[in-house]
Amino acid sequence: MLELTYDRSVEPARLRLSGSLTIYEVGEAHATLLGMLAKPEARPCLLDLEALEEIDTAGAQLLLATQRHFEAAGGSLKVQGPAAAVVEVLELLRLDTLYPDVLLAHR
Repeated sequence: MLELTYDRSVEPARLRLSGSLTIYEVGEAHATLLGMLAKPEARPCLLDLEALEEIDTAGAQLLLATQRHFEAAGGSLKVQGPAAAVVEVLELLRLDTLYPDVLLAHR
């Protein structure tokens, strides 16, 4: 089960994902994210993945789409504290170049 929280009251804003982000949760997570991010914000945001226990390629696609959403609005999305499972999938998919600072810390 995936839990999403988006805290706009802090600077930078914080988007926290916990639980699982697999093909089984992506549909619901996408709909929830669209609701949370309906109004694009041109500001930085931290994507906190520390409590994300499981991710697959569908989940990685949703992370990329979320990042593009922020960039299209003129903001930025920085990953913070990815769990080992997240690091493993991002490296396997060769997406480590998108988040080099964060992933280097896990090597």
